Amino acid sequence: LFNAFIDPWGLHGLVRIDGVNAVKIRPERAIGELKLARALRHQPDALILGNSRADIGLDPAHDTLTTLAQRPFNLAEPGAALTAQVHQLEALLEAGHRPRLLLVGLELFDLLNAEPLRRTHWRPRDDLWAQQRVTRLQSVITLSALGDSLLTLRAQHDPHAATLRDDGFNPLRDYEGMAAREGYAPLFRQRAAENARRIGAHRWPSRLDATADFIALRRLLELADQHDIRVECFTYPYHAHILGTLHRAGLMDEVAAWKQALADTVHAAAAQGANVRLWDFVAVTPETAEAVPSPGDRRSVTRWYWEGGHFKAALGHRMLERMLGTGGTEDFGRPLPPEAVATDTLARDVEALLAARADLDADLDRAFAIAGLD
Repeated sequence: LFNAFIDPWGLHGLVRIDGVNAVKIRPERAIGELKLARALRHQPDALILGNSRADIGLDPAHDTLTTLAQRPFNLAEPGAALTAQVHQLEALLEAGHRPRLLLVGLELFDLLNAEPLRRTHWRPRDDLWAQQRVTRLQSVITLSALGDSLLTLRAQHDPHAATLRDDGFNPLRDYEGMAAREGYAPLFRQRAAENARRIGAHRWPSRLDATADFIALRRLLELADQHDIRVECFTYPYHAHILGTLHRAGLMDEVAAWKQALADTVHAAAAQGANVRLWDFVAVTPETAEAVPSPGDRRSVTRWYWEGGHFKAALGHRMLERMLGTGGTEDFGRPLPPEAVATDTLARDVEALLAARADLDADLDRAFAIAGLD
């Protein structure tokens, strides 16, 4: 009963008391199952899908979304590929909850070591509802839930606790605490080395259209067409650390091929009647080229990025405004029809940026050395 009352995972909603359990923690467990359970209660009319970049960067409570939808929800799951997100969309539709709008993040990193599949037809998940029942039971009777209940009590008075809002958004309050204690430089350096290792170990697939991500994208667009759902697909605004690492790894042609495959897939779905657009935020802009504060600097606060892998909600606001037509600027994000990919100047822009910015070039030298790739 104690766990059900405190409700650390936000699944029961029996009672909500400020200073006791109003703030819900972000548990150290598979967050996707919890988010789906919350979404089933929330009955969202707009959904954000994606991985941790969208989980942290796109706030469903922003005015841009709340003027279009009454119950927007961030279903994005850290570490999740698009396949898992589409399975969750299917679950919501099966339960009778049809969103009118989908915002779908598309991830290049999921293809760095993707293998083309022999079977390219969609495979639905048949254990999802059973897992939902297990998750609800675990939230009441397990020691893990008890520990999270105690953490929830503590989180009510901790401004830097790791939390998850009712609408699925991760405000990343814990990063605010780390940045205040250590500065932003260690966060950027650690992420830059991780990205260098992952990109350096890439094995690009021979057929993009046969990878799990593209199979899932086609299924998502098919569902959207069947259920009359507006879809705004988008690539993420990678920080210059990622863009520079891709450039050093010799992957700019692969990035262009990925963009072309995305544009062709979305165009084909639109030609069949789907209400879908593709937006490209993978570009060199003043935002994505944000400088990293110096080591030891604990006062400077970045505006756009937590570290090189995750953008802040402030940049997510600009993305939402651009995609949903409520503002923004044409200098940040562009529609990407198939014919536009050939005009992409990303490779030249990254090369020019690194030539002009010794600080970014030094950041990459350090990241590659830490990753053992120098």
